[in-house]
Amino acid sequence: MNKKVLAGVGIGGAIALVLGGKAFVSHVAAQEVDKFIESVSDVADIQYQKVDVSILGKGATVKDVEITPVGSTDPIKVDAFTVYDYKEVNDVPTYVNMAIKGVSLTSDSLGDGAELFSELGYGKDLSANFSTEYNYDEASQTVRLKSLKLGADDVGDIEMNFHFSNVSLDESAIEQMPLSLFGVEFHDAKISYKDDSFVNRFFETAAATEGTTVEEIKSELIAGLEEELASGSSELSEEFVTEMTNFIENPKSFSITFAPQDPVPLGSFINVNGPEDIIELLNVRFDS
Repeated sequence: MNKKVLAGVGIGGAIALVLGGKAFVSHVAAQEVDKFIESVSDVADIQYQKVDVSILGKGATVKDVEITPVGSTDPIKVDAFTVYDYKEVNDVPTYVNMAIKGVSLTSDSLGDGAELFSELGYGKDLSANFSTEYNYDEASQTVRLKSLKLGADDVGDIEMNFHFSNVSLDESAIEQMPLSLFGVEFHDAKISYKDDSFVNRFFETAAATEGTTVEEIKSELIAGLEEELASGSSELSEEFVTEMTNFIENPKSFSITFAPQDPVPLGSFINVNGPEDIIELLNVRFDS
């Protein structure tokens, strides 16, 4: 047997080994998925077509999923559900990195929001995506939501992150909730929104309803903000009005940051009397 034939046999054997190994791992992953589905059977019926595991260690993907909540006859269809990494200690999730792609949102699943989306010119079905990465460090008792992102095609994306400390998730703390949350300390957070067409559709629909133009609708909104600021009795700041004006004129994105100088115990929120107290307590900033 010559070298080329030997090389071909070697490569072919390696490919067969990889594919065989992947098939085995996928089979094992499918068994774990089935266990999970069984554990939530009292909440929802879950059906899927395939479980695929990346040979590069990029997680396991469950494809063509249908989730039917108990008491409902309308399944929620999902193109793919991928778990990149998942860890737990004593039944407490300590690290989660996952994504859900192609969630079919029908008129029934949108509920009261279905009429609004219809008025804005969206079709009967929307396709949404969701992803999150979360980490809990038991030793330092810190929780970091690195990212939680939710978006829909032709609508927009909203993303948030936060950092808490002094968080205990042991059995006694869970039993004492919500009292055990009072000592939790808030460090910082951020909420970001990136628009696709939702806000522009809203302006266009409002203009058509009132028989005016988008520019006039925007001018009315900005004028209302400026009047409220000038009244002196408003809780709005000049900085907020400026940034909101920028967003109205060019609605692409905005962010809200919460960055207190020192960590804030959640128990402090008991003394909050209104939005102005929250803005001062958490050092809230709006940017567009």
